[in-house]
Amino acid sequence: MGLALPLMPLIGMALASISGFTFFWYLTPVYVFVLIPVLDWMVGEDRSNPPESAVATLAADRWYRFWLMAYIPLHWLVLLFGLWQLTTVDLGVAATAGLVISMGLVSGGGINVAHEIGHKRGSFNTWAAWLALAPACYGHFHVEHNRGHHVRVSTPDDPASSRLGESYLQFWLRCVPGSIRSAWQLEQTRLRRLGLAWWHNENLTSWSLSLLLVATLFWWLGGFAVAMFLVQAVIGFSLLELVNYIEHYGLKRQRTENGQYERPQAEHSWNSNHLVSNLMLYHLQRHSDHHAHGARPYQALRHIESAPQLPAGYAVMIVLAMFPPLWRSVMDRRVSEHYQGDLSRANHV
Repeated sequence: MGLALPLMPLIGMALASISGFTFFWYLTPVYVFVLIPVLDWMVGEDRSNPPESAVATLAADRWYRFWLMAYIPLHWLVLLFGLWQLTTVDLGVAATAGLVISMGLVSGGGINVAHEIGHKRGSFNTWAAWLALAPACYGHFHVEHNRGHHVRVSTPDDPASSRLGESYLQFWLRCVPGSIRSAWQLEQTRLRRLGLAWWHNENLTSWSLSLLLVATLFWWLGGFAVAMFLVQAVIGFSLLELVNYIEHYGLKRQRTENGQYERPQAEHSWNSNHLVSNLMLYHLQRHSDHHAHGARPYQALRHIESAPQLPAGYAVMIVLAMFPPLWRSVMDRRVSEHYQGDLSRANHV
């Protein structure tokens, strides 16, 4: 189901062109925020785990990697064809908004694909991750997520771990610049350690792909296409940060006797076993196991009983997160229950 997301805008564009109905330009957000939650509710959760004896076989199965890599060309097709549509056809304001939102959601999904690919070693995987990140103009995520977030997760030092009582807007304003700053500092440290020149900075390489894309779009389609591209990019990386906001809200690793934070465990990430949304997101919602075992491929991620559980899949939780009173009424109580009422142990504002 992971490929259904980039296919939705293409299906929507085709149906809108044939029928003339504006609704179909919004097929992608309807799929993500209406159909997926309904299917999650109907199908329910899946707490089953692959046996340990099967993990190595699952990890080596190229079929799962195909479904992951196939997202990237589809993503670029949606982006380029969508921007071409916007600049060659008079769609009107409503259709334009629907198409740009749809492209942004696909770019947000692209960051999720880059997240999974980026945990694999090798230059091919690195470049594939950068290609998946370029449409969202978020290439630094590859550095910050692997060498920053996974090291500092669920601590006050991590810009990508949300705090109890922090709204999504407050988190966004802290996380977006904080992640860029962290990625830059991490690369500067690496370059100094290895004695490499500034042009070896991986952030510059990944950002240059987005700049090249912007320049190409301006030459090919003009300024309006560039403006719409940037809008969908903001939607894309804001969707990522909504997911980041959900995944570690209020959770905190405790200090050990030597003053260091305990190693990341399953209880430091919110988990969700809702089957349909997990299939759509390449099992991203089994986030507790991902942080406990960062190298484990998505198809082998497990449900862990000790992990705190979200009440719904990410699609529903994203909507809740955009309304702070509603989010806090649902999640603050769960943070308190997780720490048995001792909120001094939580990561809070």
